[in-house]
Amino acid sequence: MDNQNQLLQLLQCADPSGLKISLAAIFCFISLATSLKNDILLVQLGDQDVSKPPANLSPSLSCFLSASCDISMDDVPTFWFALKHVIWNEDCFGVNDHLPTFSQYGCKHGITPYTLYPPSQTCTTPSCSNLRKLMTANQRPAVLYTLAQGPIATYSVDLKCEVCNTKYHHSFSVDHKVPQAKCKRTYYGNVPSIIHIGGHQFVETAVVQMWCSQCLLSWTSMSNCACLYNVALSKGASPPPDFPFRFEVTGDHVWSGIVQLSLIEDLGLHAETLAVCHGEELCHYCSKCTILYDDDGDGVPTTKLSVVVTDSITVGHPCCGVHNCHDPLLNNRDRFCLNHLPLVNTCAIIGCNRVVVPSMKTCDMPTHQAVEKAYTEHSIPEEEYSEEEFQFVSKEATTSQQPMARLRVQFGHKCTHNEQLIVSPCRMILAREMFFGVEGVASVIEMIKHVFCDETIKPSHIFYNNNCTLSYMVRDDPYFQNVGLSVDVFHFKCKHSEEDRWCQEHCNPTFFDELKGDDNTWLFNSSIAEQTNVWFGGYHSICHEMTTDCYAFFLDEMIIQKNHLLKVKLASQQ
Repeated sequence: MDNQNQLLQLLQCADPSGLKISLAAIFCFISLATSLKNDILLVQLGDQDVSKPPANLSPSLSCFLSASCDISMDDVPTFWFALKHVIWNEDCFGVNDHLPTFSQYGCKHGITPYTLYPPSQTCTTPSCSNLRKLMTANQRPAVLYTLAQGPIATYSVDLKCEVCNTKYHHSFSVDHKVPQAKCKRTYYGNVPSIIHIGGHQFVETAVVQMWCSQCLLSWTSMSNCACLYNVALSKGASPPPDFPFRFEVTGDHVWSGIVQLSLIEDLGLHAETLAVCHGEELCHYCSKCTILYDDDGDGVPTTKLSVVVTDSITVGHPCCGVHNCHDPLLNNRDRFCLNHLPLVNTCAIIGCNRVVVPSMKTCDMPTHQAVEKAYTEHSIPEEEYSEEEFQFVSKEATTSQQPMARLRVQFGHKCTHNEQLIVSPCRMILAREMFFGVEGVASVIEMIKHVFCDETIKPSHIFYNNNCTLSYMVRDDPYFQNVGLSVDVFHFKCKHSEEDRWCQEHCNPTFFDELKGDDNTWLFNSSIAEQTNVWFGGYHSICHEMTTDCYAFFLDEMIIQKNHLLKVKLASQQ
């Protein structure tokens, strides 16, 4: 039966002397009821078919609809009988227009416009035999952070299947058949419109996407993303009386939202894995980073010239105090990883292997204790300690000519040395790798071989500001036999000695004719890595105290987001 017939049925059922009918009341009833379908279904019996509207409404919903639509309680069943099929087959619409109505009439009945339910009120576990509507429900107060309305006080409803012991939350399900310590959250798939970011906190996906954009485009930290939302988008909202939670969003909530959205989107792309990778960028090529040549003149490209640029940028996060140790710290305030933890009992002066004095980080040698005392007097926080050189004049010095002792000390943890980026001239970031101890040329060689292990994507030319050393080290390596290795134009002119004959003969970019066009201009932007570093370095203040996993995840996600925006822009320029 179509909508017009159902409206006609409503009119035919009307008693002109009793039933008040208006288009406004009909529209309001339909609009409100479509947003309350889960609430309507929740109180029905277990044998209710969730695909069909129930015969009756609960008293609380009837009271709410009566007051909201300005119809009598006696008329609500008539409205429901005539319009229930329209309502059940209609998507939710116009909720934001009725927010004052929910605020005025819904609170007393526990009815909100954004009550958060699981996607289905039946069990969706494939192996479960339960086909009835789920009857075990738990309702909790929650805060929903929205883009248009600011924070809203609402409720979150969890449903449990008593047959398979699976609990369904708004964003995920949990199988409680296994021990509590082994329980896992299984997300429903697809990108949800609302994400669960805390125990009682939820956020619209549009808000999380805004936070991602702030991190990507303006290097905004998680705490500042939270502050911007609280100041600019909260609209001065405050919790209702007796509501147990504050409305302020925190940096932890922002981080949780970004991580979950990134993982869910990655799952949608890769189907079987949540690992963040950049594999698809390695296959990218465009006219700004690759030139195709038609050697036979038949319109079919036969050879290509592809170029990449690699460079380092210091961002860094806390790591073990032992040089080049890759094991993570258990806590960012630790000096050493778990494997090197016994070294806390060794004097912090580099080269001294004596046991420390209790409650100190140096041994009983007076000069070593003097170094620690000097640091303590300067009130330097432990997390800012790094390897430093300290000049010390011993008390036994009798002449001004006696040289000062130079001591190197490591009171705290180290930080990773640099991030090595491989960038195409079109600004696509192809790879990132963390170097712990130093930007060693051997490590750069290993990274290049690992990233371009497939011959079909190996670049024809690699720009690197230390290619004079790299090219000498790989002079007999078959992998680099057909790969051009030159210093980028800027560094070659300004920072490389003309007396270095190997560099002048093998790494001078002007000797590579394929890099220049017919008018003798450069075909590729060899300074693109330096330009990318300006953007990448903006994350230093955000990342420098992150744990290893969070640090790698966040930077990889920012690279993915940046590459996505770039691909859209490049596609529009084709």
